[in-house]
Amino acid sequence: MIFKKLVVGPLATNCYIFGSNETKEIVVIDPGGDGKTIIKSIEQIGGKPIAVLLTHGHFDHTTRVGQIIRHFQIPLMYSRKEHESGTFQKEANRWLVEGDSINIGKINLHVLETPGHSPGSLCFYSSDVKEFNGKNVDGLLFSGDLIFRGSIGRSDFQGGDQNLLFASIKNKIMYNKSLNDDFLVCPGHMDLTSIGEERKYNMFKKFFL
Repeated sequence: MIFKKLVVGPLATNCYIFGSNETKEIVVIDPGGDGKTIIKSIEQIGGKPIAVLLTHGHFDHTTRVGQIIRHFQIPLMYSRKEHESGTFQKEANRWLVEGDSINIGKINLHVLETPGHSPGSLCFYSSDVKEFNGKNVDGLLFSGDLIFRGSIGRSDFQGGDQNLLFASIKNKIMYNKSLNDDFLVCPGHMDLTSIGEERKYNMFKKFFL
């Protein structure tokens, strides 16, 4: 597996470079700033970008979308609901919906629709990753600004809805039969965590468990 977290932009957004170590195919998730740093990291890895994926359309996750897709001549993929809500105006090459998957070499990245932070927020997960930094995992989840280490995303922006946000965490993550406690969670800000840790320690757990 290729995995690199870059903290970019003025709001310290996590941009992820993720893909297959065998084929070197990678996706760029949420290029929210520091485009030259993202490009340099991809080139140092020897990655072959196949797409830019967005968890949602807020500026701190999208500022360098145009730079990355132009540089590598790759498609943009995110939710049409996010576009139609006015959260992000750029047309996607592929509109993603729940149940879709993106094939990155032998890695399948599956799409979940998880509104609440914004109308078209998405999460991406893969069960094909079984090891991370020497530890066994059952997979990983890119959660955007839905859930963080010990906390949750804001719902007071335009298009946000706290009840929807809690429902998304509960139904799409905590009680999703495809996920379990040993999934690594890669959020849009701050440190990595796991589903199991958030079941135990998240300060808002009573609202989604």
